[in-house]
Amino acid sequence: MPTRRDSRDSADMKAFLASLLAPLWLVATASADWVLETKIESPQVNSSGVMKIKGDKLRVDMDAGPAGAVSSIIDSSTGDTIQVLHAQKMAMKMSAAQIKSAMEAAGQMPKKDAAPVPAAKATGEKEKVGDYECEIYTWTDAGTSVRLWIAKDHPHGAALQALDKKMRSGVLGAMQKGPDTSLLPGPSLKTETTVGGAKMMTNTVVSIKEQPLDAKDFEVPAGYKDMALPAGVGGK
Repeated sequence: MPTRRDSRDSADMKAFLASLLAPLWLVATASADWVLETKIESPQVNSSGVMKIKGDKLRVDMDAGPAGAVSSIIDSSTGDTIQVLHAQKMAMKMSAAQIKSAMEAAGQMPKKDAAPVPAAKATGEKEKVGDYECEIYTWTDAGTSVRLWIAKDHPHGAALQALDKKMRSGVLGAMQKGPDTSLLPGPSLKTETTVGGAKMMTNTVVSIKEQPLDAKDFEVPAGYKDMALPAGVGGK
C-alpha cells in the first residue's frame, strides 16, 4: 500500500516533470534565433519566464519557484536536458532515457497501446492575447482539459509552427501527452490546463522577438557544480 511519503514523492516527481516538459508546448523555428517572454500562473508558482531558441537548443529561464531562479537547457536533437539552479549554483543533467524512465515511474508516459490522442477543437470563441486576435480551441483527454488561444494571423506564425512540428518528431516529442499543437492553424499564445476540474497552469506568451543569441547562453555557467538526480529518476 502506498505511504503518504510515496504519494508526496510521486506528486513531486510529476511536478518536476511538468516543469521540465512544459516549455515544449511553446517552440519556435530552427532557422533563426528567437526570444519569447512568457508569464506562468499556477497554484504552486507565479513567474515570468524567458525562452531562448537557437538551432536545436532551447533554454527556459524562470525567475521564481520553490528552488528560486531556475533554467532548463534542452537539446531537442538528443533529448538531453540540464536543470540549472542558480541560487545553489548547481546543475542537474538528465538524458532522454532517464527522463523517459522517470515519466514511466510517475505514470506520465503515454502507453503504446493507448487510443489515438484526440484533436483540439475550435469553440467559435475569440479573444485577444496582447495585440493579437485569437481563436480559442479546447482539448480533453483522460481528465485533463486544455484551452488554447490560437493566433492565426501572427506575423511569425509559420516560423513558430515549423519547430513545433519538428520538436514533436524529435526524441522528446513521444513523451508529450497533450494536444498536437502543430496541427492547429497558428501558434498558441495562451494555454490554460485543467486537471480533474482544478486549474493547474496558465502559460501566456507576452512577446516574441527574433534576435541573435550567443551559444554560451546554452551552457552551464562556470563554477556550477553537478547535482545528483532526485530519488526515482533514471532508475535510482
